[in-house]
Amino acid sequence: METQTKKKKNHLPFRLNILFIAVFLLFSILILRLGVLQIVNGEEKRQESEAIKKEEAKKEAPRGKILDRYQRVVVDNKPYFTLTYTKTSSTKPEDTYRIAKWLSQHIKVDSKKIPERDKQDFFIVKNGVAELLKERLTVAEIKKLNNEKEYKLLVERITKEDLHTLTKKDLEILAIKREMDAGYAYSASPVKKNLTDREISIISENLNQLPGIDIMPDADRTYPFGDSLKTIFGRVKQMPKEQQEYFGAMNYDLTDQVGVSGLEAQYQETLRGTKERSIFLTNPKTGKTLGEPKVIPGKRGKDLVLTIDMDLQEKMEKILEEEIRKGRADRGNEMMRSAYIVMMNPKTGEVYSIAGKKMDKNGSFVNDSYGALFDAYEMGSAVKGATVLTGLHKGVIHPGEYIYDAPLKFGSLTKKSHANMGSINDLTALKRSSNVYMYNIVMRLGKFSYSSKSFYGDNRYLGFDVMRYYFSQFGLGVKTGIDFPNESTGYNGGYTDQLGNMIDMGIGQFDTYTPIQMVQYMSTIANGGYRVQPRLVKEIREPQTENHLEGKLVKRFEPNVLNELDMDKSYIERVQEGFWEVYHSPGGTATTYFGNNPKYHNPAGKTGTAQVKKYDSNGNFIADKDNLTLVGYAPFDDPEIAYAIIVPDASPYSGTQAVNKHIGQRALETYWELKEKTKNTEENND
Repeated sequence: METQTKKKKNHLPFRLNILFIAVFLLFSILILRLGVLQIVNGEEKRQESEAIKKEEAKKEAPRGKILDRYQRVVVDNKPYFTLTYTKTSSTKPEDTYRIAKWLSQHIKVDSKKIPERDKQDFFIVKNGVAELLKERLTVAEIKKLNNEKEYKLLVERITKEDLHTLTKKDLEILAIKREMDAGYAYSASPVKKNLTDREISIISENLNQLPGIDIMPDADRTYPFGDSLKTIFGRVKQMPKEQQEYFGAMNYDLTDQVGVSGLEAQYQETLRGTKERSIFLTNPKTGKTLGEPKVIPGKRGKDLVLTIDMDLQEKMEKILEEEIRKGRADRGNEMMRSAYIVMMNPKTGEVYSIAGKKMDKNGSFVNDSYGALFDAYEMGSAVKGATVLTGLHKGVIHPGEYIYDAPLKFGSLTKKSHANMGSINDLTALKRSSNVYMYNIVMRLGKFSYSSKSFYGDNRYLGFDVMRYYFSQFGLGVKTGIDFPNESTGYNGGYTDQLGNMIDMGIGQFDTYTPIQMVQYMSTIANGGYRVQPRLVKEIREPQTENHLEGKLVKRFEPNVLNELDMDKSYIERVQEGFWEVYHSPGGTATTYFGNNPKYHNPAGKTGTAQVKKYDSNGNFIADKDNLTLVGYAPFDDPEIAYAIIVPDASPYSGTQAVNKHIGQRALETYWELKEKTKNTEENND
């Protein structure tokens, strides 16, 4: 019993010692932690306790790049260095004046076009507000007015003679100061871009005496392929005033660079980089920053991968130039100055090339790819596939039905085809491009009796309504849905009591359409009746890596079917057959140029010629001209390329009507050559 008691007494001191050691260690850790807080972090915590708010400064990040479908960079960033100034809420005009004066001795800026009000403010800062108040305002005025009204009155009393005393050096200082004052507090405002090596060296050596001044990396958009597709890429510039409210709602700063047109605008949020952010703590009394800012790194914007093949694009642009020059050599073609071609995958909607060329008054060419989306023309007989399909679907004609092609007379008006074809069916009407066959379809759609020369329906405009409804299913007269801002829909001629206008619509000579609408129309027939949305952007990816490997895939745009033709498949196949005969069968309007030549890979499609009248700016008639069109796809049995070509203002003289076909020949030949070249390259790389 005594032994057990002794053992318990021996265990007790040992446990107490363990407890004391544990307590000692805990107190030691607590004291150490308090020491760290007071000695190491004390100043930071004190500053945080004194700060009433956090201020955030942002630095612009580079935009994402734009690449073609084979990862070739088509829009890049050219790096340079920019002089920036970041003011605080406590910055005074005298502070920026002192720094601007120093900078004016070492950098050159444009001092022209400075507003008078800015000169007045500068004159006041230079000569001292207090001194000028005593000089220009009476004691009574100073007592009566508050500071804001006092300064406003002082500005009014700065005369033109005062401003003339500002020297050239003063204006240089003012030009710099204006840029320094333009930004918001705690946000870096650009003062001068593209600093020279000498400017960078001098400023860097003196940064310690230039509070708020910094040298930051920046970039401008560059175009490795020159002007090719530049109007499609669009422009980037400082946020326009009319868009400030829109972008402001999305947390943009007013000094931000934004896309204002083209793909730069369409994909602004994607291309926009993530800004570097610096978080400042400010003193409630002085407004000065407390300690070093917390920096959150930025990131370059995401990259766009286009559907465009830049090799094909450049070759199409060259072909257009050459064929326009050749065409102008023909009699009466002096007004032929432009041409357009769009090439697209009819199954996916991927646009491979969107080329436009326009000759200026000096005989030089400018790129006008933009016109393929926005310039609308009467397209002529190229739309007859839509007319025949509408007639078949509405039951006003049936497959194989014969109609006699001879001139139609409406009082003094005669409407006819380019030749009297006699009794022809729908296939021959497409192959030989009969106008009269189409006129009969439209008259039946509009419930007009040719024999009695009168309407037998309740609506004399029915023909317009029916055609526009079904034409829209092909993409004619409506937006194609292409990923580009403010796409044109062409010109809707409205309604007219002239019967000739209604039947002319059936041969493509009333409403107008754009080249992109025409290629969507042709694709819809080529793929069996699915109107696919055209696309210029194929993928969105994370920024390219340093070794130029493609970035991680963010999004891939899959084919998007906007609508399926509300028409029997057999009718679509019937028109496809007619389109094949246009290119291959004797008498086909394109057979002479394509025939059974294997290098074109069995194309099908439709030619077109629209007679138009040209007027000068005063409305005076100049001449009768033709718009030459060609639409098609290949191969016929499994189409992978569709195209639409328009050559406005050609001569109507015989023998001058082949420019569109020559462009089509060379376009198809080039497409297949490049495809084979790409295939060989990929096989060699494997």
